Amino acid sequence: MGKETFLPEEVNEIMGLDNLIVELLPPIFGEYEVHEGINFLARPLLRTRADLGQMTLPDPEDPTFYATGEELIRRNQGRYAVVAKMRMGASPMLMSMGLEAFSYALADDPGLVDTVLGRYADWSIAIIRHLRDLGVDLVWTFDDMAYKTGPMFSPHIFRGTFMPHLQRVAQAIKGEGLPWIFHSDGNLMPILDDLLTLGFDGLHPLEPGPMDIEAVKRDYGERLCLIGNIDLHYTLTQGRPEEVEAEVKQRIETIGRGGGYMISSANSITSYCKLENVWAMIEAIRKYAPYH
Repeated sequence: MGKETFLPEEVNEIMGLDNLIVELLPPIFGEYEVHEGINFLARPLLRTRADLGQMTLPDPEDPTFYATGEELIRRNQGRYAVVAKMRMGASPMLMSMGLEAFSYALADDPGLVDTVLGRYADWSIAIIRHLRDLGVDLVWTFDDMAYKTGPMFSPHIFRGTFMPHLQRVAQAIKGEGLPWIFHSDGNLMPILDDLLTLGFDGLHPLEPGPMDIEAVKRDYGERLCLIGNIDLHYTLTQGRPEEVEAEVKQRIETIGRGGGYMISSANSITSYCKLENVWAMIEAIRKYAPYH
């Protein structure tokens, strides 16, 4: 950008992005530490039932909670699709409890997991009821559930512990008639068929390596818009600009065929991406688009 402060829409104008994000995220209950300029969750705070008193969520009926989003939408009315960036509850529960306390609670106090996840889901549902009045065009939920090797928990735990609450949030989103993108890093394949019953329209970020986007396109391309997959582990961060262009071209030719693909990085534009590679991706997308 060439300057320290700028508006989100200024980034859109330079990069050619199509949407603006309104963040409507719940708090994570934990203590953070900064290492090399990056803010890390160091200690989760909801480790036992005695910690539940700390779980105070913003009032979803408070108009000031939506003020920043309203201003962003007002400035850009009709220029971009407006995305509500939300969570269904799985990710904030896992981060606020920590994987160790979550795992022990599954055996010792499963009701604690259900309570924390349920409170987050209830809060998200309350927020969803305000999205149309706010002027949102689509919903994007961010709930990381997987490592590169597979989900953070077994399909059995996913179906019994997570799905009842995720289904409630999904029903609220679909009830508003808004398009919906689901995000999780890692390998979702062992639970993907279960996830698809939630009814989302797009899947992001299809992390290269853990997820075979060509196989997902073949098996699910008629049901889903696929989003992402330009590699952050090597191509955008360590590769050469010509490698970036080649990867963009290949994705458009193979995954873009027949439509149903939104090309982007395989998560976000991280601070450790090479600037010349980010520009190479932007220019390659412009060069090989439109695709259908």
